[in-house]
Amino acid sequence: MELAHDDEVVQKMQMGHNVADEGAAALQGQSLTYDVEEERRLVRRLDFILLPMMACGTGLQLVDKSALGSAATLTIQKDLGLHGTQYSWAVSIYYFGLLLGTYPANLLLQRYHVGKIVAIAFVCWGAVMLGHAGVHSFGALAAVRFLLGFFESAMAPGFTATTARFYNQTEQPLRYSLWTLANTLFPIPFLLIFFGIGKASDVPLQPWRWIFIMLGILTVFLGVGIWFFFPDKPSTTWWLTERQRAVCVERVAKTQVGIKNTKFKKRQMLEALTDLKVWLICFLLVFQQAGVSLQTNFSGIIIKGFGFSGLKSLLLQIPGWAAASITVISTGFFVTHNKFMQRAKTVFAVLTVTCGAILYTHPPSSTGRNKALSLVILWMIVDEIDPIILSLAGQNFAGSSKKQTVLTMLFVMYCVSNICVPQSFVAKQSPAYSDGILTVMAFQAAHIVTNIWLFFLARFENARRDKVAPLQTGNAEDDQDAIWAGLEDETDKRNMRFRYHV
Repeated sequence: MELAHDDEVVQKMQMGHNVADEGAAALQGQSLTYDVEEERRLVRRLDFILLPMMACGTGLQLVDKSALGSAATLTIQKDLGLHGTQYSWAVSIYYFGLLLGTYPANLLLQRYHVGKIVAIAFVCWGAVMLGHAGVHSFGALAAVRFLLGFFESAMAPGFTATTARFYNQTEQPLRYSLWTLANTLFPIPFLLIFFGIGKASDVPLQPWRWIFIMLGILTVFLGVGIWFFFPDKPSTTWWLTERQRAVCVERVAKTQVGIKNTKFKKRQMLEALTDLKVWLICFLLVFQQAGVSLQTNFSGIIIKGFGFSGLKSLLLQIPGWAAASITVISTGFFVTHNKFMQRAKTVFAVLTVTCGAILYTHPPSSTGRNKALSLVILWMIVDEIDPIILSLAGQNFAGSSKKQTVLTMLFVMYCVSNICVPQSFVAKQSPAYSDGILTVMAFQAAHIVTNIWLFFLARFENARRDKVAPLQTGNAEDDQDAIWAGLEDETDKRNMRFRYHV
């Protein structure tokens, strides 16, 4: 007779297994076996409900935080009297707020319901977006930008952790790409809307203020929807059946990354802080974000500097975002099916350096503005590899406290990069921005070296583990042991069944 999970949990604990993961609750009374079709139905349901929510949230966050760039192509700098480096600081101070909010947000996400925390964050930053419409000075703008970053700090780690809890390692890269695809798709319709708003006349407020009002209302409404539908973990997801919850937990447990444990373990935190692989992935994000910062905050100003009007500059950003969306989804697909993650990141980094070198050695001029515009669009395309780096963090670390620490470190370093890089874009160098482009080139060159280092480090560790503790597959007993090992809330370093995916 097949052993039910509620009896097996007791037996495993009596045998010394530390079934500490909260996902184990979903296995009580359920069979260990499921077929491929049952798994496919589950994944389709997850894709149908989870991915649209995360995509809408991610896309709206990008549009919200980059709305300042659209406002800058209109009249916000003139209306607020911004001068010198004040605009660059308005960009950077957002990341100070994000930096300050990252650690408490990750603690709340580990301890409490992920969906509720993310929903509250959305409503709060929607209110802050509405506050942008009322600013009349640099000080007020800096204040709302700081608060915007603080409240947005919960979204990315919440969505990243959820993807790792509901999908196995092979499925994650494509899912990260699918929900971050909105980062490149959402700007397209919104830039058209901003163009229409910018052409409005005889209205009581400047057009850029209406942009913030519209986005604030949309963000609040999305936060309300997330409150009711976004889950915490598979074992408590109300829109999954009891059987689907069990299958979801088993699938993830087999990959040894675990589901969730609300108890914070200092040992796991210290392991994350001393793990070289963690730091290499953090620096990958730091180096890659240099190009993204240019794309999000300065592409409109650069294009306007070529001699285009502010309204036309909004429209001319659309081709870059459209092409970048193809990059995001194709990269996620190929990484999932061809396992060339490291090579993809290296190729994109090389392309970014090449574009930067051309712009640096041949600064744009009014006569060559179309060629320069093409380079800016190409740069926007090749820098859209965030999903690959996020999937590295989701796939390659285990232990609930360690994963939350890794996410905290990742987004702290993300903030550091986005605080520092805008300061290299000096207003008096517009539109060439030679110092800024040189900074991005240097960061991307470092990105290539870091990629290669991480690749060989992970491959060497996997080879060592294959010799010490080779994996056994196809044996039912071994498969069951793998499931329970994945629910012991142990770290990737201590669990010799764990294999790194690079």
